[in-house]
Amino acid sequence: MWVTQILYDGGQTDRSHPRWHLLFSLFFLPDEIFAAWTDGVVSWRGLVDRLRVLMIVTAVTLPSWLLGGQLLRVSGIARRMRGIEVAILGLAIGLSLQATATLMLGLAGWVSYRAAMPILGAIQIAIALALGAHRSIGRDQICDTCKQMARPAGEHPLAVGLTLIGIALVAIRCLLPSNEFDVLEYHQGAPKQWFQEGRIGFSEQNIYANMPMAAEMQTLAAMSWAGALGVDDAWWWGGLAGKSTMFLYWILAIGATACLACRWIGGQAACWLMAVACSGLAFAEVTVLGLIEPAVACYFAAALLALAALRRQLATQPAAMFWVGFLAGSALACKYPALLFVCLPVGSLAAWQIFRQRSTVPIDLRVLGMFVLGCAITAGPWLAKNAVLAHNPVYPLAAGLLGGNQFSEAKMAQWQAAHAVPTRSLSALADSLFSIAWSWKSQGAILIPLALIGLLRFKRSPAVRIAVAIAIFVFAVWWLLTHHLERFLLPAIPLAMLLAGFGIRTMFQHLGRALASICLTMGILCNLVLMAVSPTMGDPRLLVDTSAIRREGIEPTDSIRVPEHVLWANRNLQSTDGVLLLVGDAAIFNYEVPLRYSTCFNVSDLSEIARLPADQWREEFEQRGIRHVLVHWGEIERYRGEGNYGFDPSITRELIRAMVDQGVLKPLDTGLDPQRVEVLAVSP
Repeated sequence: MWVTQILYDGGQTDRSHPRWHLLFSLFFLPDEIFAAWTDGVVSWRGLVDRLRVLMIVTAVTLPSWLLGGQLLRVSGIARRMRGIEVAILGLAIGLSLQATATLMLGLAGWVSYRAAMPILGAIQIAIALALGAHRSIGRDQICDTCKQMARPAGEHPLAVGLTLIGIALVAIRCLLPSNEFDVLEYHQGAPKQWFQEGRIGFSEQNIYANMPMAAEMQTLAAMSWAGALGVDDAWWWGGLAGKSTMFLYWILAIGATACLACRWIGGQAACWLMAVACSGLAFAEVTVLGLIEPAVACYFAAALLALAALRRQLATQPAAMFWVGFLAGSALACKYPALLFVCLPVGSLAAWQIFRQRSTVPIDLRVLGMFVLGCAITAGPWLAKNAVLAHNPVYPLAAGLLGGNQFSEAKMAQWQAAHAVPTRSLSALADSLFSIAWSWKSQGAILIPLALIGLLRFKRSPAVRIAVAIAIFVFAVWWLLTHHLERFLLPAIPLAMLLAGFGIRTMFQHLGRALASICLTMGILCNLVLMAVSPTMGDPRLLVDTSAIRREGIEPTDSIRVPEHVLWANRNLQSTDGVLLLVGDAAIFNYEVPLRYSTCFNVSDLSEIARLPADQWREEFEQRGIRHVLVHWGEIERYRGEGNYGFDPSITRELIRAMVDQGVLKPLDTGLDPQRVEVLAVSP
C-alpha cells in the first residue's frame, strides 16, 4: 500500500510518480543519484563553504552545551542519568537558554552589534567554568559516553552503518538553503529582518513573526555571529547556519527517544530504532527544509527522558520537576500548540508519577509549582513580549477575546476561516488515519507498521500504555482543534518511535535476529533511497559548492531555486534608492533589496494608500519611501482559491490600472509574465 502511493505529480506534461517508480529506477540507476548530487560547480571550495557554516553553528551551540550540561550537574540530578543522557539534555537546555538570551538582546536592540554574540558566548562559558564546567568534559565523562555509544556498535554493525548513512544524508542536506515557503517567509525571513533592523519588535508586516519563535533565535544568533566573524552576506550565511541547527534538534529528539528505549526496551531494539528513526522521511523532510517541528519534538522527547530518569526523585527533589517543566516550556516557546501537545501531557504524567508515590513520600504541592516555574522561565518571556507589544499574550490566537494590534474584525474572520477545523465525520477520520499511515507523501515505509506491532505489548508494558494514551490524546487534539496538516503531528513523533522500538523487540522475539534484521534493513533502505533523491526533500545538489548556490540570488542560472521575479529584483533594483513594495509575495528571505511587504493576514501598504483620494496616492508612496511595486498575481490568486487563506479584496488589477491611468505607477518591461508577476515604478 505504501509503495503504490503517488510521491509527486509531474504536471500536465509528465506522468505522476508513485514511490515504487522512483525506488525501482534508482536502485538500478545509481548514477542518477550522483548526477543529482553534482548538478553544478563541484570543487574543494564546497568543503570550505560547509566548514564555514559548521564554524558558525559551533559558535552558537558549543557555549550553550557547556552551560546546559553544567547546570544539570550543579542541580544534583545528573547522578541519576547516564553520560549520554546528560549530554543530550544539557544541549537541549543550553539551546533554550541561548534562545531566551537572544530574545532579550533583540528586544534591547543589541542583536546586530558585532560584539553581542561573542560577549554572550563568553558569558555562557564563564558561568559554566564558574560552576565547575571543566569537569563536564573530563576524561571520565568522555569515556563513559563513548562506551555507551560503542557497545551497541559492536553487537549490531549493520544497524549502526544504516544509522550513520541516515545521519550523513540529513546533515549534508541541512547544509543547503531551503525552498520551503514558510521558511522563506518567517522561519528565516523574520530573523533576517530583525538582524538587518537591529532589534526585535512587533511586526506589522508578518503576523507569524509575532508568535513564539525560540527555535528561530538560533538563526538570528547565527546571523549575528556571521557578522562578528566578518563573513560577507552575514544574513545569508547566518541564515543557512541557523537552518542547519535543525539537524541538532533532529538528532537530539532521536537520541533522547533511543535513550528511553534503552531504559524500557533494551539495547538491541534501541540500536535498530536509531536506524529506523534516522531514516524516517517525514521527520527528516521537515528538518532539511528548516521547519521547526524538530525543535518541538526534541523538547518533548527530552522532557519524557527527564521524567523517566528522575521519576523516583520527582516528589522529593524540586530541581527534577523544575527541569521537566523547563523542557516542556521550551517546546511552548517554539510553538503555541505545544501547550496541548507537550506541556499538558508531560505535566499530567509528572503529577501522576508524584501521586503514585504518596504512600511512601509525603506530597509537597510546591514541587508541582516547580513545573509551572520551569515552563514560565522558558515560555514566559514570549508571552510577556506579546502582552506588551501586541496587547495579547497569545497573539494572534484568542483575538476575539483578547484583541490585538492590527486585528480588525475582517482580519479576525479571515484568520478563523483559514484555520477552521474541517468537517468531522467517520469517513474524514478514516481518511486522516490512512493519510498518516501510508498515503501522506512524507510518510516513511516502516515507522507506522512497527508502531502498530508495538501495540501487541499493550497489556504487558506500562510504557506502551502511557505512550498510547498520550498519542491518542495528541491525535484527538490535532483532529478536533486544528486544520489537519499532517506535519503538525510530528512534534509527537517520539511516541511513534517509542512504540516502534517495542515493535522491533517483538519482531526479534518472534522472527529471530536474522529475519527481523533483513525486514528492517529493506524498509530502512527504501527510506534512505528516497531521502537521497526525493524532490520533496528540497535541493538535491548535496556536493555542489554553496558559494555557487549563493550566487543564484543574483546571477541567472538554470536553477529554479530562486524565482525569476526575485532574481530580477535583485539584479535591477539594488542600486536604486527607496523601497520595493511586495504585494502577494511574502517569501522574503532571498530578496536582497529594501522591502515592504505583508502576509495575507496583514494590511498591505497598497490597500492603505488606495483608501486615500487619488490625488494623494503619489505623495503617500513617496512618504513611505516606496519606489517600486511588485505584484504577484499568481500568489494572490492562489490565496483566493477555494479552501485557501483569502486575500484583501481591495487589491485588484483594476486598482493597479487606475493608478497607472493616474500617472502614479508606470509598468516596467521585465521580461516576466505580467499575468503572474507585474513590476511597476512609482512615477516621480
